[in-house]
Amino acid sequence: MPSAALEAVRGAYVHVPFCDGKCHYCAFYSVPYARATAARWLRALAREMQPWRGARLQTIYIGGGTPSLLPPAQWDELAGLLRATFSISAGAEWSVETNPGSITPAGLRRMAAAGVNRISLGAQSFHDHELQLLGRRHGAADIARAAAAIRAAGIVNFNLDLLAGIPGSAPRDWRMSLHSALDLQPAHLSVYALTMEEGTRLAQLAGRHAVRLPDADAQLAALDTAEKILRRAGFARYEISNYARPGRACRHNLDCWRGKQYLGFGPAAASHVNRTRWQNRPDLPAYLAALENGGTPPRESEQLTPALARTERLIFGLRLAEGVSCRLATARHQTVLQRLTRAGLTRRRRGRWRLTRRGRELADYAAVELLE
Repeated sequence: MPSAALEAVRGAYVHVPFCDGKCHYCAFYSVPYARATAARWLRALAREMQPWRGARLQTIYIGGGTPSLLPPAQWDELAGLLRATFSISAGAEWSVETNPGSITPAGLRRMAAAGVNRISLGAQSFHDHELQLLGRRHGAADIARAAAAIRAAGIVNFNLDLLAGIPGSAPRDWRMSLHSALDLQPAHLSVYALTMEEGTRLAQLAGRHAVRLPDADAQLAALDTAEKILRRAGFARYEISNYARPGRACRHNLDCWRGKQYLGFGPAAASHVNRTRWQNRPDLPAYLAALENGGTPPRESEQLTPALARTERLIFGLRLAEGVSCRLATARHQTVLQRLTRAGLTRRRRGRWRLTRRGRELADYAAVELLE
């Protein structure tokens, strides 16, 4: 691999494709865990990573799937593979996604010993009936136990994921979930509006009118409630869906939004290096077969033009509260941004373009306008 490409990379994402059952709203690629298949996946990962040996990483993010499903020996193998392949900077951020139902104190201690210093915990709700509707395999009490185990392992930087707009959730239920999350003293909170993804169990239920998502106004009201409560608690909304205490923004995701370059490994993982973007096909059998036969994973790839790369940096940068430098915007972008300003969606201040509060609600519309 050319040294320029190696030097450009800042972070790596590892997709763990295994889970213990599909949540009703989830459209991410995953398959049931099997020890023998996971052993083959680890060997395939080593082959996929080999060309990038020596890359100096500032961040590592292990997601899925459910990474916390890996048993101790396979977790140790994965952590050892990362350390043997890459040069991991001192003070690097190392995140792992976990679920309250599969995390254990012993597993957390192993993660911490390997260098993991950030945990993202999929709470989603603090009401058992909502968790059951979502197809989660944990209860509200498990979230508190998991948070206590994370702290006991010495990992103080942890995130909680929450879903806004769960069918049947009353505003008081949502406020209770937010306050219950704050009681656990996380460093970071991700708040996502629940969406109906095609092919999911939740979408099937909606198609039969068994459940119904709140309308757009109710969704926006729930997100507005989250912002008010979390801001009062000392969290900054540094990205449309993400809140953090000072100094605790997710560095891996910040790098992606700021246009930094990253590698992805495993089925469905995406990479972006030197204006080349590729994504492995979400197909574990095909991934294993290709690498076991000395090939590369089946993937889709595209070479970004300088113009498209610049536009994407602008769009992703606008998701951040810090916005983007006006110098990044071309004359065409400036025209579009000025039109969006007249519509109340963007504003220009101190040499940077930012979305307004209304603009954050219509960020997808603003992105489409900038792309056209």
